[in-house]
Amino acid sequence: MPEDATDPTGEFDAASIKKEYAERLPAYERLQEEGRYILHAALHAANIRLDSLSSRVKTLDSLLGKAKRKQLSKPLEDIRDIVGFRIVCLFLSDISRISLIVRQEFTVLSEDNKIEGSEVSTFGYMSLHFTVTLKSEYVGPRYKGITKIPIEIQVRTVAMNSWATISHHLEYKTENDVPSSLKRDFYALSGLFYLADVHFEMFFNASRESRQRAESLASGNYFDLDQEVNLDSLALYLRFKFPDRKRAESGAISAFITELSRAGYGKGSLRRLD
Repeated sequence: MPEDATDPTGEFDAASIKKEYAERLPAYERLQEEGRYILHAALHAANIRLDSLSSRVKTLDSLLGKAKRKQLSKPLEDIRDIVGFRIVCLFLSDISRISLIVRQEFTVLSEDNKIEGSEVSTFGYMSLHFTVTLKSEYVGPRYKGITKIPIEIQVRTVAMNSWATISHHLEYKTENDVPSSLKRDFYALSGLFYLADVHFEMFFNASRESRQRAESLASGNYFDLDQEVNLDSLALYLRFKFPDRKRAESGAISAFITELSRAGYGKGSLRRLD
């Protein structure tokens, strides 16, 4: 874009925006670093496992492009996602937990929930968007010049993010962009990703219940050896059998089950191992 580019009103001054952006860039980068630290620490403390936590500062070209499209004469004031974060979680139930953390750790200016009440056909565009700033208690030289800058935080599941990524590369930004001849396949694919999200959640809950059942079969000095050999039962059995030893990682137990299966001990109950 040429530096003398203007919008139809003649108010768009790319040269001055470029100069101001360069002056503010160090503050944006400090805010990005601070926001990432806050989110990472809070999510880790809540024991929420993530697929990814990514961040970016909007590039000058992207900023100018958005300013021109929206005819913004003061984009550095009007655009509220210059500093942005995307949290990609594993399960649908994680979204509400992450939302609570965002509300606790930041001052929320706005919240846009594109998940609840949305049609399945819009699955690829589902996400939860927050616009926030740092809390007022963040004071001192470290936070000078960054506490009032808005931050956008997006929250999605892996399935939502995967479908959104694929849709982006197909260049269909909205449902209305999809040709009529392709909409049936589009809806079918969207539905498959939605079902994957739902069933991942169901499987996660069922797995948790399986572990709870396994634990209920062990009490005091008694352990039910008639359970089948699987990751949950074997991990609990090893803890019961060798309480003073360091707990094995799940990957090591899984490898052990594979070796037991090759030796003919992996099928049937734990009684064969005792």
